[in-house]
Amino acid sequence: MRVLVTSDHWGELSASEATTAIVVGWQERAPFVDIDALPFSAGGRGFVAALDDAIGGSRVAVAASSATWADVLVSNGCTYVEAAQVCPGGDSTGLGTVIDNVLHRGARRIVVGVGDIDGVDGGRGLIEAIGRSADLATALAAARERLSDVELTVAYDNERTLLGLQGACAAAVESLGWDPRVAQEAEAAMGRYADHVRRLLPVRRDLISGKEHRLDREPGAGAGGGIAFGLAALGGRLLAGASCVADVVGLRHRVGAADLVVVGTQTFDWRCLGEHPVSTVVRAAAAEARPTVVLAEHVEVGRRETMSLGASAAYSVIDPMSRRQPPAPSELRGSLQALARRVAGTWTPRPHGDVG
Repeated sequence: MRVLVTSDHWGELSASEATTAIVVGWQERAPFVDIDALPFSAGGRGFVAALDDAIGGSRVAVAASSATWADVLVSNGCTYVEAAQVCPGGDSTGLGTVIDNVLHRGARRIVVGVGDIDGVDGGRGLIEAIGRSADLATALAAARERLSDVELTVAYDNERTLLGLQGACAAAVESLGWDPRVAQEAEAAMGRYADHVRRLLPVRRDLISGKEHRLDREPGAGAGGGIAFGLAALGGRLLAGASCVADVVGLRHRVGAADLVVVGTQTFDWRCLGEHPVSTVVRAAAAEARPTVVLAEHVEVGRRETMSLGASAAYSVIDPMSRRQPPAPSELRGSLQALARRVAGTWTPRPHGDVG
């Protein structure tokens, strides 16, 4: 029997560490199983490391400032950059410096993973860094010229738009703990910035309706506190990070070679039903008629939603009916390993003739 095990990161537990914990627990219960381990990412923290584990390549340290560096991956002619490594407090200036430096190194295909950013700057910092000017009009024109012959892909980890009730500033109230009044002020400033960028860009219209195409309304433009919007303004193509990674690592092929797929995520909730590593893996498994089980610290959707997604079952570290406290971060790896060991007993039958 062959089992594909894949997971994104669980808080501070990296995708590789989470995947390894599931593999170890599964093999403790079913040592006879052949396991294919595949750390996964949607573009946020751990994006470069997960791709390195999956496809290999050369890891290169690239300067983000005089004192900080980004760990980028060069593989098969493509340079992979992780925004979360170099955007402290949401300031994307360091990301712009990294992109500027990889351009100097001759990169012509760049994929930027955008997610897990602790702030909102709309990508203005990176535009000014690549365009080498504090004047937005000058910087935007210069940066677009520098990237004119570059294939730039923006792998976003969520489908937020830049503005509005589902936008980057509104989301910061829950995700970053912003005061609602602060979020409203930031939204107004972001609206002015987005309008300025829109007026500086060539007008694009829908071929059927004739309406103007608005980058700020694109799904994913608000990812990374709007960093995705800034990259899109420079000509980047917005793409769901989980789908992007699935293509790069050959997910469909690896799923097809397995008899069972096990996918881990820290919280299995309504967000996993959209563009997410869980839904991406489950859809790939369904296309190959392979059963999928989900392992999570918290399961917040019911069996009906789990089945409608295409997964066979979902199991949690935390029993929703229990009064037990969630495991401490230091205990999470062991708890995940124990969960995998328990679930393996249900989903991996013993070899024929084994009665022990």
